[in-house]
Parts: sequence; C-alpha cells; structure tokens
Amino acid sequence: MKIGVAAIAGGWDSGLTTVLDVLRTAEAARERVDRNIPAISVRTIAADAEPIPTQGGLLVPVDFTFDDAAMDDLDILVVPALGANSPPGVIDALMRPDVARLRTRLRDWADEGRQLAAACTGTLLLAEAGILNGRSATTSWWLATEFQRRYPRVDLDMTRMVVQDGHITTAGAAFAHIDLAITLVGRASPQLADFTAATLLIDQRPARSIESALGYLASVDRLVTDFETWARLHLAEPISIADGAAAIGTTRRTLERRVRQQLGITPNALVQQMRAERARHLQRTTQLTLTKIAPMVGYQSTAALRNALNATENRENA
Repeated sequence: MKIGVAAIAGGWDSGLTTVLDVLRTAEAARERVDRNIPAISVRTIAADAEPIPTQGGLLVPVDFTFDDAAMDDLDILVVPALGANSPPGVIDALMRPDVARLRTRLRDWADEGRQLAAACTGTLLLAEAGILNGRSATTSWWLATEFQRRYPRVDLDMTRMVVQDGHITTAGAAFAHIDLAITLVGRASPQLADFTAATLLIDQRPARSIESALGYLASVDRLVTDFETWARLHLAEPISIADGAAAIGTTRRTLERRVRQQLGITPNALVQQMRAERARHLQRTTQLTLTKIAPMVGYQSTAALRNALNATENRENA
C-alpha cells in the first residue's frame, strides 16, 4: 500500500507528522505481526520540490511534486490539516496558488476513482474541489456551520469521527488524524491496525489524555482482529468460517456481520485476500513456483490460485 501525504506550507505540524508517524510505525510493526501483510510505504508530496515549512517552522522534505510521474504509483492520497484555526482563515488558505494546484490534482485523482483521505480543515479542500458533492463526509466540529453553508450538496455527518463513502475517507478535528491513519492501516490489516494503535496509545499509567485518545479504539472490532489472527495461522488448510467463529468464541452469523461492518467484505473474501497476500509475498521473496505456492496458501491447483490472485487484484482496483 503506497500512500502519499500532502505537505502544505503553513500546515499544522501535528496533522502531518501524526499521519506519517502512524503509517511508519505500522510498517515497522508489520513483520512482528505478519510479514505477509502488504508493505506500507509513505511519501510526502507538495506543489514544489523545496522543503515545506509547517506552521511551527519545521521543514518537511518533499519526495516528489504533484506533477511527478511517481504520483501514478500511489494507492492513496492524504490531505492533512491546513494551518488555520478560524473559518475565514481556512477559506483564505483555500485561495492560495499552491493550495489551488493541490485542489486541481485532487479533482483529477477523484475523477479517476482513486482513494482520497482528508482530516480536519483538509476536508474543505476536498469539498472545495467538488469531490464530496453527493457524498457523506465529516469535518472539524468548529467548521460544521461554515461547511454546511458553503457546501450544501455534501451530506455532513458530525456523529462519527471517520466517515468513508466509496473511495473517499474524511475525519474530524486535529487529533482525528490518528483515527484517519489507523483506518488506512486497517485496510491492509485490522490486526496490524490494532497492534499499531496499542503501540502508540495505550499506557498502563492513568492519564486524562488517554480517555480521548482511546476514542477511536471503540471502532476496532476484536472479533475481526481475532479472526484474522486465527485465519493467518491456518491459511494452508481448508478454512471453515464456522470453525473460525467457534475458535474465537462467537457464531458464524455474528462474525459475518462484524466483518462486513468493519471491512465491507465477507469473511471468505477476507481469507481469500490474506491467501493472495501470502502468495504474492512468497513470489517476491522465494524462488518457488505457483505450483509449489498454491498448497502453501490453501489452494489445490495453480489455476485456482491464479483465479484468486486475479479476483483479489480486480477487487483492489475496483
């Protein structure tokens, strides 16, 4: 999973660095959880190649610009918060030439049906580009009134911290950048997202900040992560969803409902996805042929494995 994070001049330091820290922590933890989970790479992008100054004066190195051909290799483009703390300030920022260039790039990206994500004031960039028209989205609480006035065609949902509508994901106020980044990690693996969250946020010492920081953890479904953990241990075997449900102490019906709610796919599709991930990993890291790999990931024939790989690739590109 290749993720580009827009570095916007004068943007909030915490918004940009939080997204980068969460994604890089997830990648560092990936081999500890399961090296077959797709790798997570993150790159900073900007209007120009020169380092970008944040609101607090940090200089952010730029990996490539909006016009670079390397943009085509990205799977997801993330827009963190602009450096403004009032509605008029946000609107002024939207009119800047560098932000207008990013807005144009976002519109082109959306027209291609590619994945976009934004948090806090960054959500207004998507709305200003018309990308959120006819979609559900959220934003920072203090922007809600201005957002509704300026973008009446957007279905603003202020009841959730993260809202996903098709290939567009939006998140709320500044520290919702954590929620947004964890959500993106969850697309690679709920198990990895859970591990990353625990690594970054959970402390045995009491602290009032923990109460707010754990808000997003309510969305982490332990049944889904437990099933993923169990399934990864049995990929070479015939997998029964009913057996998997029983192994983690639930019913098949409950498991199917919870996996659909969190991932938008069935448990069987999740197993197929994990098998495809492991097969691709073995192709990249060994000299084994597909004939040898097939039984190692639960398929009786090379043809069945090829069909599964094609089906998974088509679903990922849909």
